Amino acid sequence: DVQQSDPPPLELIPIEQHREQLKIKIPVFIGVCAVNGWKPGRVMTEAEFRRAVEAFTGAPMNRKAVK
Repeated sequence: DVQQSDPPPLELIPIEQHREQLKIKIPVFIGVCAVNGWKPGRVMTEAEFRRAVEAFTGAPMNRKAVK
């Protein structure tokens, strides 16, 4: 019997699918994969993927300018 208060499981999605959904350019995607040692087909949450891309590009992924 699953309690209702349990958070939903985080969805693990292949990194290629994250790239498509978040409109990450191929060179950035390749760079993020290289820096992190990710192999094709690796699965992770969107939050993990976003953090890695932000760390690689040095910019937050929401398109607002940061002062």
